[in-house]
Amino acid sequence: MANQVQGLDAAAFRSALAQFPSGVTIVTTRGAGGTPYGFTASSFAALSLDPPLILVCLDQGADCFPAFVTAEQFVVNIVTPEHAKLAMKFATKGENKFAHGSFESDENGHPILPDAAAVIRCELEEAVPGGDHVILIGRVRDARIGGGKPVTWYRGDFLHLGESVA
Repeated sequence: MANQVQGLDAAAFRSALAQFPSGVTIVTTRGAGGTPYGFTASSFAALSLDPPLILVCLDQGADCFPAFVTAEQFVVNIVTPEHAKLAMKFATKGENKFAHGSFESDENGHPILPDAAAVIRCELEEAVPGGDHVILIGRVRDARIGGGKPVTWYRGDFLHLGESVA
């Protein structure tokens, strides 16, 4: 059965995960020859405050996989509603993703979104295999907060954050 994973219905598992809203990021780096690479990730989290570590998960089948697991540095751009279409482009394969956004380069040549909700620059601490993904652990070297509110991904669509309920 194509939709079963060791007794677990894969479609039901995917639907269950879709019930959890998550933030959206565009993660970028540059290859040895200076080529920019990037992907959209909703599996992003703070790992540690001391030392400052984050984690982001990358599909091992992604075109940019080799570039990220060998990168010394990468950047996490936290997406705003204005970046929703761009995030969809970065979630696809086989396209010049950087042709669609207003990226700038930081002092190390890594692509950043200057109008992101936040930009977190990291050194790759470790790449840990995890099923069909790899967990990129980044040691945070710099964080900049932008002015926009982040967007969330929920049930296969983008949601804008509203007012606090508490």
